[in-house]
Amino acid sequence: MSRIDVASMTGHRLAALWLCLFVIGSAEVVAGPIMQVMGDAFGVPASAVAYLPAAYGLAYAVIASIAGPISDRWGRKWPLMTSLSAFSLLCGVLPSSGSLATAIALSAALGMMAAIIQPVSLSLVSDVTAPADMARRIGQVFIGLMTAFIVTPVVSGLVAARFGWQTSYHILALLAAIAAVLVARLFPADRAMSRAPVTLLAMHRGALGLDEIKVRLAASFLWLGWMAGIGAVAAEIARRKLQTGPAEAGAVAAFWGALIMAGNLSGHRIEKRLAIGALPIMAGMAAIGVLALMLPVTSAVVLAGAGAIWAFGYGCAGPLHHARLSNLSEDYRGTVNSYHASLLNLGIFSVSSLYALTLGVLSLNMFIAAVATMGLAGAFLLIMAARLLGLGKARSARS
Repeated sequence: MSRIDVASMTGHRLAALWLCLFVIGSAEVVAGPIMQVMGDAFGVPASAVAYLPAAYGLAYAVIASIAGPISDRWGRKWPLMTSLSAFSLLCGVLPSSGSLATAIALSAALGMMAAIIQPVSLSLVSDVTAPADMARRIGQVFIGLMTAFIVTPVVSGLVAARFGWQTSYHILALLAAIAAVLVARLFPADRAMSRAPVTLLAMHRGALGLDEIKVRLAASFLWLGWMAGIGAVAAEIARRKLQTGPAEAGAVAAFWGALIMAGNLSGHRIEKRLAIGALPIMAGMAAIGVLALMLPVTSAVVLAGAGAIWAFGYGCAGPLHHARLSNLSEDYRGTVNSYHASLLNLGIFSVSSLYALTLGVLSLNMFIAAVATMGLAGAFLLIMAARLLGLGKARSARS
């Protein structure tokens, strides 16, 4: 039985959860176009401001595994409201930081709050959605994250140019506060687990004992994390491949982002046609699409077309993978989603770190090949998981 009636995923509730993912995605990229002015404000090189998103992502990956068991044990609504409120407060305070070190610490605290917001939001989507409709709903909510990656850097740069970089964070604080109010008003108080009280350690043991869990979580890191990591450096890859400026590279990356969103909305339709084969097929397509970025191209149009294979495959398979994990267990849903969010962000962090550490050491194509290899390994794990799922269904049908 669901924590909330399965028919209760209204458009307003969907929009509230969309906004939750939008704000945490925005915090990850808001500093990108304003690093120079932030560096000037703190008296440091612009490159040093990159420690803000790094601290955000690392804290996100570390803390996410704690958030899920809390929401499984004591409910979804209050952790989500509390973390959104704290997120809003931190965004409001960060522009007043007296030093870069303080701003980095506040950015890490933002990452901690985001580590609660994402898995709890996704668990809430699953709690109020019928299993057959879960992939579609998760895909719709994930548009919030992808919209943030495309829209927020543009808006942040424009706002900073006119009103100052601090205003970008103040707007983000306002949006997080609105999200907290919407969650408070639109979602009823959900129940805690109906079982006898259990320790958080027992919650972890129960979640890790689920069928398929280890294979699918490994895919969260190897496939989804590394495929999403390519997205984090997509504009830089385009710039280096084309030997062009940020405007043309940004346009190519924006095209890929639009295709990812199209994939988010299409995955459930593909699943209706391909059944359990949809996820591994689209995951493999995304990993192979990364290899296409190695082609020797000089045209932005050709490069955009080559990357389209990765972008659409990643966009389709991502929500399907999220939905499959959420369907493994209702009682441990938040815990599973927290593991997933942690491993996903660890994958993104790994790709970004590999790119930074090998810059000037490895060729761009060697970096791309390394990411594709990890993605293909993750796609193979999803093939194994689909085979195990198919065998399980066959045994159930015979019994």
